[in-house]
Amino acid sequence: MRDQDLEGTTEDEERSVLTARLVLRRPRTEDAAVLAAAIDNPRVAKNLVSVPHPYRRADADTWIRQSRHPAAGAAHIALSRTNGGLLGASFHRPSESRPNGHDLSFWVAERHWGEGFGTEIAHAAIDDAFGADGLERLWCVVRVTNGPARRVVEKCGFQFRDTGMVRSLSERGSVPVEHFVLERRVWQSLKSWGAPPPSEFGTMMGLDTRASDDDVASDAA
Repeated sequence: MRDQDLEGTTEDEERSVLTARLVLRRPRTEDAAVLAAAIDNPRVAKNLVSVPHPYRRADADTWIRQSRHPAAGAAHIALSRTNGGLLGASFHRPSESRPNGHDLSFWVAERHWGEGFGTEIAHAAIDDAFGADGLERLWCVVRVTNGPARRVVEKCGFQFRDTGMVRSLSERGSVPVEHFVLERRVWQSLKSWGAPPPSEFGTMMGLDTRASDDDVASDAA
């Protein structure tokens, strides 16, 4: 193994985030094939407005390379703690349209829809963004047709801000979306209250927490 590989592994470990069922770590070159296979699914890609469809190995290679740039924000792939399989991914990056904020995106591989991983990935990504990275504001874009993703971001404390149209690479045209925002002070309040489980927080927010978070993919335009 080369010295730079050793250095990269150490940095990846420092940026890793653990949850009850997941390890979230920085994507590596060897992850490209499995990432491409998961995102090439049209049911996943349709809700990720910033990715093309079909989604090829070269697209995954480009995303991995760009995600490792110091100014790109932070990206994680979510792996099972039991077998190391890919379950999804998340990233945040500086917003091009909203000042003083980052855009958050996350998705779950279709074979794991309905298992609660969307909420688990989103919570971990949010805690990392506000905690390790010290961000002040996160934005999240959800297609209006994606009710499960909307429930996830609301469970995580995001507040609805407005609606709009964004260009979708996968749909090859503009699609209607809803914009949600989470302020650092709100996140801090939720953490100081003891961070109630998603089901309890959903009840507090008046949400239907019985629905599973299948079809989860939320993208930042």
